[in-house]
Amino acid sequence: MSGWRDSLEKRKVEWRKLEYAMTDTLAGRRVLRVAGPRSPRLTTPVSKAIRQEELATVGETFDAGLACFCLGELSPQQRGHFLQNWHARLASGATVVMADRRSEGCATPVELYDLFAPLGTALDVQVGRTFWWVRYKRK
Repeated sequence: MSGWRDSLEKRKVEWRKLEYAMTDTLAGRRVLRVAGPRSPRLTTPVSKAIRQEELATVGETFDAGLACFCLGELSPQQRGHFLQNWHARLASGATVVMADRRSEGCATPVELYDLFAPLGTALDVQVGRTFWWVRYKRK
């Protein structure tokens, strides 16, 4: 039983590190946050928070975007569609941050680089034991 608790505590510590990095990266920006079906609570300040399925209703443009737990349950085709719709609501040069659980197609730094490199510059890919996160500037 203690192995399970240790594993859970390690995931919490890993997520807290991600959350601190997200907060620092997005500080002072007008942020559109998109949450997937099982997103955790975040302390990161946002200007507008929506669920993934509400993305099409957003008519404003933001200078930063945060999406958590949005890609892991989508097929590769759905991922492309989601990213296209989300980027349409972010200004050119916007700071983009995404985080999710490691899953098929989003598990290794190479897979993440291949997915996000065409979308932005200054790409930073971080992969932990349980979670990954990516930040970049939208092209």
